[in-house]
Amino acid sequence: MDLATSVDELQAEASCPVCLDPLRDPVTLDCGHNCCGPCLRQRWQGLQDVLPCPVCQHHCPSRDVHRNPQLCALTDLLRQLPPSRNKRKRQEEEALCAQHHQALALFCEEDLELLCAQCGASSPHRGHPLVPLEQAAAQHREKLKSSLEPLRKQVEDAERGLAT
Repeated sequence: MDLATSVDELQAEASCPVCLDPLRDPVTLDCGHNCCGPCLRQRWQGLQDVLPCPVCQHHCPSRDVHRNPQLCALTDLLRQLPPSRNKRKRQEEEALCAQHHQALALFCEEDLELLCAQCGASSPHRGHPLVPLEQAAAQHREKLKSSLEPLRKQVEDAERGLAT
């Protein structure tokens, strides 16, 4: 394994599972997983009793998580390394249309497909609602978030039913 690959893997291991960036103010949960303290607080915002780990969904008993100073020092050292092509950048570079080798920048709402500009203008997608990729991602993220609350209620109801 070459040095660049090792550094990439090390940086991936020292990345937050929530924001996918290098860990900032890392905390360790009871299940042993780590994430950014600010990301975890944001993820748990509005939650009452059920505080899931972002990785394994293990229920944490309280919001009192422990800062991991050793991991904090490690991520500080990693930030000092020269920039490397991280996983997210490689994925962005690979997000090319197989047919036209152009960046996938549009989302076809009708076919639920990522498209390049040339594909968006082609006859199979003509007349379909096309949205810029970032806008479509934001809209679908919001749809997922709005679906979470009813699902949480269903889980709570099921757990109460199971308890009785």
